[in-house]
Amino acid sequence: MKKLIMVVMAGMLLVSLALPAMAVSPSTYTFEMAARMLTDIGWQSKSEELTKNQSSEVGTWFVNMPGHSYLRARFYSVDKNVGGRIELGLKSLQPEASVSLRYAYGYWRVGKCRILAGQTDNWFGSLAYHVRQYVGLNENSHLLLFGWGALWPHRVPQVQFTYNTDTWGVQFALEEPRNKGTWGGATNVDTTFIMPRMTLTFMFKYGAFMTHPGILFVKHDYEAGAGASDESWDTLAIVLPIKFTAGAFTLKFQGHWGKNFATEIPFYSTAWTSPVLSGSSVEDTTIWGGYLAGEYSIGKIMVTGGVGYENWSNDTWVTEDETTRWGAFVAVPYQFTKNFSVHPEFSYYKYGDNPNTGNDMGNEWLLGVQFRFVF
Repeated sequence: MKKLIMVVMAGMLLVSLALPAMAVSPSTYTFEMAARMLTDIGWQSKSEELTKNQSSEVGTWFVNMPGHSYLRARFYSVDKNVGGRIELGLKSLQPEASVSLRYAYGYWRVGKCRILAGQTDNWFGSLAYHVRQYVGLNENSHLLLFGWGALWPHRVPQVQFTYNTDTWGVQFALEEPRNKGTWGGATNVDTTFIMPRMTLTFMFKYGAFMTHPGILFVKHDYEAGAGASDESWDTLAIVLPIKFTAGAFTLKFQGHWGKNFATEIPFYSTAWTSPVLSGSSVEDTTIWGGYLAGEYSIGKIMVTGGVGYENWSNDTWVTEDETTRWGAFVAVPYQFTKNFSVHPEFSYYKYGDNPNTGNDMGNEWLLGVQFRFVF
């Protein structure tokens, strides 16, 4: 796998160098390369409820390269109206290493309008509002408080239209659904989609204030075979992020509400955010939550922290009809140079109670440092 990574990286570099020579007119476009190499080292501790033996707490050291390391190439026409981006994610968690596709899209801009097609994310759940919680992605998948107060729909193939000015804008996208399976217990059915996944997001900026409120919707239909019943269910998400900057201080907030996030919105528990098949009908799981985070910069050092909260409910659960969980972090990143920084961080996650049994589902914490090289 290491050889594969080296071959891919070398191939991208050779292609980027060769393209100007292969083009009919070398001056018709430009390109740039970028890379991010991240390495985590730290300690993870899980309470007994999260361990295999269910009787003792387990702690372990970890050192790895998390999957949001990348190799990136961007391409632009001379007038900047046509462009594209290809980005490969790099991950090493021994004994395996892997390369994944993060971005691959092209766009055409005309005035204040832009048409984009390819794999990417968009304004809905925008990463412009992400918290600076970085350590431990390979260990617990809690990057940026995703699923612990932060909703992000991930990158998917899509076609999007955007109109924006300096102070406001609107974006509509037709996207590939991530969840193409059935709910638990459903068999002998065909999955169909009347429409692709859709997002509609607005943008407003005024001075130090910015927000991107939006809505996501996808309808899953199932055509039954012998012995099954026709059913349908929706994934719906509404999000309101807010960012406010005043000098060295930045405040970030996101609130969200919706239903049936599991698999369609990544990093959410498939056990507790899926629709539930009850007899021949589908019971929706309702989700709401959010996070609040602050950042304060003093020269090359920053002090940042945040807390996220999730509430999930379904009437079919046995003991309680809802469960809650929360996570929090504090970090003190330091920027040594333009291209090198370190990110010490402590994070804590409380899993709440099992709504079917009422038992505590445990907690975990991580203490670590991320070494960040960005070019």
